[in-house]
Amino acid sequence: MKKQMEKCMKNNLKKLIKIREIPLLFFLILICILGSFISPYFLLSANFSAVFLGLSLDAIIVIAMCMLLISGGFDLSVGANLAFSGMVCAIAMANFGMPWPLACVAAILSGTLVGVVNGLMVTRFYVNPLIATLGMLTIVRSLVLIVSGDRSMSSFPKAFQWIGQGKIFSIPNPIWIFIILVIIAEIVLRRMKIGRLPFFVGSNPQAAELSGLRVKKIQFILYALCGCAAGIAGVVSVARLNAAFPLAGNGAELRIIAAAVIGGCSLSGGQGSIVGALLGVILMAIINNLLILTGVPVYWQGLVAGLVLIVAVGFDEYSKRRRGEIRS
Repeated sequence: MKKQMEKCMKNNLKKLIKIREIPLLFFLILICILGSFISPYFLLSANFSAVFLGLSLDAIIVIAMCMLLISGGFDLSVGANLAFSGMVCAIAMANFGMPWPLACVAAILSGTLVGVVNGLMVTRFYVNPLIATLGMLTIVRSLVLIVSGDRSMSSFPKAFQWIGQGKIFSIPNPIWIFIILVIIAEIVLRRMKIGRLPFFVGSNPQAAELSGLRVKKIQFILYALCGCAAGIAGVVSVARLNAAFPLAGNGAELRIIAAAVIGGCSLSGGQGSIVGALLGVILMAIINNLLILTGVPVYWQGLVAGLVLIVAVGFDEYSKRRRGEIRS
């Protein structure tokens, strides 16, 4: 009886370890424990609030990016799209006198439009996602510089600023926004039939097509959703800082994709979870926070993000080879 219980516990432990989020969560806890020894300021509630507030924009976008990665696609234009959407919102309020709710809608629609164009290029004109979204990144970033005159814009209505600066139950609104979006997305992916479609498409597009699924339409919708998420993040960014910057979101796409891959998303599609992607964002934010607290120059943060991305992708490929999904 005792041996059977031990065997059962070992089997359950193995199953638990195979869940990508569990080892990541333990690693995150380990980093937090080490961080408490590295800096006395790390475990302060004010520091954690600042960390989660800082990662809120990435967390909003990583939700849609996770779904897109699961389907086998990716979007490198989200950082530029964030800046573009934010600038549309600012110009709509400052230059055209548009009420802030309508300006927010215009910004989110602008971000969605960028995602729609990406989706059309990939699904209708069969442009490689890397080329399509990389080209869109360059185009959108240039558009932001053109329409803004390479100048930032600031001073917006107090009611609008509340979106990014207000608090509910002492928790900043941007944190509430990404928590609500994470819950909704997690319910859709895990509890609803429609949430299984990206997995089917990413695992085997040909089989999904033969089974009657409209693969291109699903991918198109996910690209549009990714643009919409970037638009929401752009609005939150402007409201939080009370300013729109042409270079906002610079490099965000690499952080977000790295976080999603760390959280269990596969670059070849078919795998991933919203919670895992969120844990990846939190992990990268905490690492950056520790670098800042220890006095490491800001320029090193990009180096660390790049290394984390390479390690994450390498681990992803190694895992697939171990499972026999890729043959040497």
